[in-house]
Amino acid sequence: YKGMDIGTAKPSNEQMQGIKHYLLDVIEPNQSFSVVEFKTLCLKYINKIRQKGKLAIIVGGSGLYLDAVLFDYSFRSGTGLDTNTMSDQEKLEAAQKIYGKDLLGVDAKNIRRVEQLLERGPSNSADRASLKIPCKIVGVKLEKPLLKQNVEKRTQQMLNNGFVQEVQKLRSRYGSDCASLKTTGYAQVGDYLDGKLTKDQLASAINTATLRLAKKQTTWFKRNPHIDWVADYAEASRSAGQYLSKTLVE
Repeated sequence: YKGMDIGTAKPSNEQMQGIKHYLLDVIEPNQSFSVVEFKTLCLKYINKIRQKGKLAIIVGGSGLYLDAVLFDYSFRSGTGLDTNTMSDQEKLEAAQKIYGKDLLGVDAKNIRRVEQLLERGPSNSADRASLKIPCKIVGVKLEKPLLKQNVEKRTQQMLNNGFVQEVQKLRSRYGSDCASLKTTGYAQVGDYLDGKLTKDQLASAINTATLRLAKKQTTWFKRNPHIDWVADYAEASRSAGQYLSKTLVE
């Protein structure tokens, strides 16, 4: 989403030097972007990168979106419910009742993801039987104390870098009810701006919401038997390097 930079840890211009990035700043925060659209664009760019003789690297934390690409998901028909006539709470309750397990892989705070689940249905679990794209999947599994420490450090960095000001600017342009601003981090800053949280409470609220999301992500990724779990980023680099070396030889 355009303008949602600090709260999403979007890479900086300096970090992107020499590495072409795709699917950043492609839509406005008040626009809808489904997993089906993501899959289509992602595959388009993967093919484009390969045609240049380059290596495509997919990075992200949204399990459903990543799996849709890697396993070439086909989606079932949705519920047929008219989500335009339902409140956010009614949508969430319907999704929990109809697609309980599938909701585990969805950021329920992002009501658009819930809408997409109701309208398009979940993926077919059989899709995850085999990878459709030859690749190496590396997951970094941090111990809980270190994960908590990293989350707290990241939250403080975001706040120091102007996260509150970013949300203020987005709210003034798209309104406080914009669905994208109800997501992890943005929702808590919104509560602070609305006087529901004090300045001293803000960081703790963001940390709690982020750790809750991390737990849901972990639950989702545990279902993927193809992930090579490593303990730190050095090990991740070694794992990827070994795969690349073997691939180049073959």
